[in-house]
Amino acid sequence: MKYFPLAALCCALTGVAHAAPAEQCDANADVLKASYQQQQGKQDGKDFNLWRLHQEVAHQAMAQGLVEKWQRLSAGQLRPIRYFEQYQRGIEYQPGELKSQGQKIEWAQKYQLVSNALLEQPLRSEGQGCEREEFYEHGNEQHKLAITWLPELKLVKSMTLSQQDDQGQWQQVNSLKLQGYELNPQAVERQFALWDSYQSTDYADVGDNEQDPFLAKMINQGFIEHGASGFYSSDGQALKGGHHH
Repeated sequence: MKYFPLAALCCALTGVAHAAPAEQCDANADVLKASYQQQQGKQDGKDFNLWRLHQEVAHQAMAQGLVEKWQRLSAGQLRPIRYFEQYQRGIEYQPGELKSQGQKIEWAQKYQLVSNALLEQPLRSEGQGCEREEFYEHGNEQHKLAITWLPELKLVKSMTLSQQDDQGQWQQVNSLKLQGYELNPQAVERQFALWDSYQSTDYADVGDNEQDPFLAKMINQGFIEHGASGFYSSDGQALKGGHHH
């Protein structure tokens, strides 16, 4: 897996003199690249990147070479495109043709990997500036979801889903951890331009082009009609973070 680790996030500042002004965050959260590692059970961690460019957001699964890009239209609808980096090809969908677990796709879940419904009442916050953190917990008798959130950057720093086993012990079943982020508008624009340069096919035309070896292979592997991948639903239910075949 080709992946260049980013610098770790800076620790939150402590012991700042009372007379010092609060540190401001001047970062543009709408244009960035954030690198994550997802861990499901005892499986090896999987790296993926979250890319933002204003009204476009992309999820890049490194191992699969699969990218899902979402464009927010003026009417608030989301237009998805699925890119296959190895083949430099794309499948374009109309708003509504892809759903997440049968539900309407929420922009916030694509933009920041978590629903706004889970970010309403922080237990506490600490730090300042771009590294200010908020902490959230949700759960019931069977599941617990813990989130560390960077509100200035609108990024999940960590998110862990735990489940209670038969002995009453809590076991981690899914986790997401931020490895680092880059605030480089030129690099982000270049990456989106590269994806946009791929040859693309409208989803409605796929059936008429089954002689295309690429499309035939993707249909057989189930990549064309799968619902969009996600990490957590708004109630904390663990969702598949990728395609498993």
